[in-house]
Amino acid sequence: MRRVIASEQNRSGESGAGFSGEGVGSGRGDAPHDDSREREGGLLSQWRTMLKIVGSIPFAFLGVGIYRAWLATFFRYEAFPTIGFADYAVFEGAIAVVSFALAFSSRRVVPLWSNRTASIATAVSLVGGSALIVLDCFALQTGAVKLAGLALAGGGLGSLILMWAEFYGSLNPMRVALYHALAIMVGCAIKWVFMGLSAPYLAFFAIVLPLVSLAQVRSSMKRLPERDLPHKYDKAEGGAAFPWKPVLLMSACTFACGFGTLPMQTLGPGNTLGVLLVTALVVIGVLSESKWFNFDTIYQLAFPLSIIAFLFVAPSVGANSVVMAACYDAGYTMLSMFMMLVLSNITYRFGISAVWINGIERGIRYLVEIAGWALSATLPLLASSSVVSGIYTGIALVMIVVFVVVFFTERGLSAKWGVSLHGGGCVDGAMSSSRLAMRVSDVSKEHNLTPREEEVLQLLARRESPSQIEKNLYVAHGTLKAHISHIYRKLGVHSREELFEMLEEDSPSREDDGGVSAVLPRG
Repeated sequence: MRRVIASEQNRSGESGAGFSGEGVGSGRGDAPHDDSREREGGLLSQWRTMLKIVGSIPFAFLGVGIYRAWLATFFRYEAFPTIGFADYAVFEGAIAVVSFALAFSSRRVVPLWSNRTASIATAVSLVGGSALIVLDCFALQTGAVKLAGLALAGGGLGSLILMWAEFYGSLNPMRVALYHALAIMVGCAIKWVFMGLSAPYLAFFAIVLPLVSLAQVRSSMKRLPERDLPHKYDKAEGGAAFPWKPVLLMSACTFACGFGTLPMQTLGPGNTLGVLLVTALVVIGVLSESKWFNFDTIYQLAFPLSIIAFLFVAPSVGANSVVMAACYDAGYTMLSMFMMLVLSNITYRFGISAVWINGIERGIRYLVEIAGWALSATLPLLASSSVVSGIYTGIALVMIVVFVVVFFTERGLSAKWGVSLHGGGCVDGAMSSSRLAMRVSDVSKEHNLTPREEEVLQLLARRESPSQIEKNLYVAHGTLKAHISHIYRKLGVHSREELFEMLEEDSPSREDDGGVSAVLPRG
């Protein structure tokens, strides 16, 4: 089923096979060919197949959208009248603390999703915290019980987020992009449904939804092949240097966005429109195999949209609230998706613990966001409007500088992002595969492989079978052969043996080629 999309393109695209034989210009006196009708039919077929693929994805894989909708029940509908800005800061502070705690204890707790103690603690924290918030907001109104609930719920969410990070770190980037974008779309749909619900119903879902997302991540992990599941790691710092560049970029953008808007703004059409536009862009780009789309598209669009959104926050354009909200949520959603892609791809390629790198990144992100909110809330009380405007401009310039510095050193998803491997680290052969992935990255850069060609090469190096590569990348057999032919030409190799020798000259070789011989062109 997943091959049909690429097959439609392959008939008129890259391999050129669709133009051989009795087509236009064959010189056989055929009737004029209706190209527009053929294109229309091909487009409709492609859309139908895309919808079938989306429909075939297990709903469990979209659980990130469930916890995103859960967040909105407390902070975006004004259904909980006693929750204010300080409460949200407590909630996110708890996420940061738990994220750091799990990151630095990752050697003992991973794999987190199958850790029985962690799963029970996560469930109790999420449900218990939500129940305390509901109880205090609608009955007790003591304030202290609510704060305890926010701390518990935030800590539980920190653990749940890292479980989902383990799931995404077990997947090919194509699947991460598709599942994550669809999950965010599902979350938006649920949010819109919630907008018509009264407070008692929202209170009910606030208690139930976290358990649903937790059950989904455990179900999702159980659906994965054993070889793709996260394993126990030795001390993370002993195996790899932390990928600080994407964290620096995300931190700068998060601080600016936090400074530009407070977290308690009511959900409106602009917010949902911005999120749906960018997630639809990713979904269509992945499934249609469009030549204009690759993961760097997210990188190239996310930052400009964030800058535009930040500038719209200025009082002089406050009337454009819908546009501002759309740009803000679009830009931040793109950045969040790209961050998930970068970190999950680092885990997928280099075998670095998802709990370790995502825990540190999330902890920094939430603390920086709180700092941005605090500055935004206190600065107008301490400085004149001209000073505030100057700080707005300064923060925007800092964002641009950080982006330029990172962008010109790490130009896309396939970059190393500051990762370097050294002695110690992962067990069960993970470090050898990590070095092989690093070798693939170096070879791809040296020989100017495209992002898609590098992704194919990474999978070949992992000894994936042709059918598995086609499934992971949503491409047809002919398209895969074309990619591999391009790789051969650029690398100057003529057989699969030469290719593996080049890639594995610093890595242990394996006898079984996983069936790649069926698709690799021979010299």
